[in-house]
Amino acid sequence: MRFRRRSSRLPRAPWPGGIERTEPLRGQLWTRSEKALKEPDVRWGWKGLAVGLAGLEVALLVWLWFGPMLAVSSVQVMGAHHMTAADIARAAGVTGSSSVISVDGEAAHRYLLDQVWIRTATVEPQLPGTILIEVSEWDPVAVYHSGPSTALFMLSSQGVVLGRAGNSGGLVDVQGPAGNDPRAGDRPLDPQLVTAIVNMQKAMPTLVGQDVSGFIFDSCGDLTMIARKGWKVYFGRVLTPEQFASLHDKLAALKAISGRGMVDYGSSDLLYVNVMNPSEPAVGYKSRQPHPPSPSPGATPSPLPTPSPTPNPCK
Repeated sequence: MRFRRRSSRLPRAPWPGGIERTEPLRGQLWTRSEKALKEPDVRWGWKGLAVGLAGLEVALLVWLWFGPMLAVSSVQVMGAHHMTAADIARAAGVTGSSSVISVDGEAAHRYLLDQVWIRTATVEPQLPGTILIEVSEWDPVAVYHSGPSTALFMLSSQGVVLGRAGNSGGLVDVQGPAGNDPRAGDRPLDPQLVTAIVNMQKAMPTLVGQDVSGFIFDSCGDLTMIARKGWKVYFGRVLTPEQFASLHDKLAALKAISGRGMVDYGSSDLLYVNVMNPSEPAVGYKSRQPHPPSPSPGATPSPLPTPSPTPNPCK
């Protein structure tokens, strides 16, 4: 009799739902040990040493910043003529109590340019305690006074008041509108006007053979030149770019009428030349001005009329 071996038909236990087959078995640790996860043990001695070194670095920096070793011991100023070295160092913010490493060259440069005399400036700190400052100053090109005031003030080419002037010093004199005296840093004249005035003063000896005494710029914007011999030239308004450009034609007219024999600039009888309209210049002489009739004996004489033409009133 044969016996058949029966295979096991017992069902297999299913995997729990939602658990991957790669999930570690319960009770087993598949990561590094807790010991391996701990930070390396650093001895407190080394930590204290690091803190001490950091403190020493801070103390050294403070000592260098505020201590005497790198204190500013010398300020060398070059190029100054109207300001003293002490004034320039003070304006730059550099003092003897400062440290050379605390001096900000860019900030000092800006401070110096705020001074009316300073045109350009460079500030260079040098170890261990020297500050080199090189400046270029504005040169006065004219003297200015308001109306009848006798107080003179130096002007730069930018029309900025540089300071009080004891005398003209050979500079061109410009009389502005009546008013209060300007202060240093004020700009009573346009830079373009200052440039034109200075250039005309230099050109007149060659152009008409006469020196210039000064200029008058009134509240209407009219420009008048006064020759050394006393006669005047009326240029008219110089306020707009077009009016400034017309000065070239007006100067050409001054030279042209001299070449045609219409005027003698060396004559003591000459009173004025009007080139407000350069195509039709006008010339006035003292001897050709109208005079009133002689008064009767005992009568009060009438005042003489103003001999020079009156510029156009302000509109």
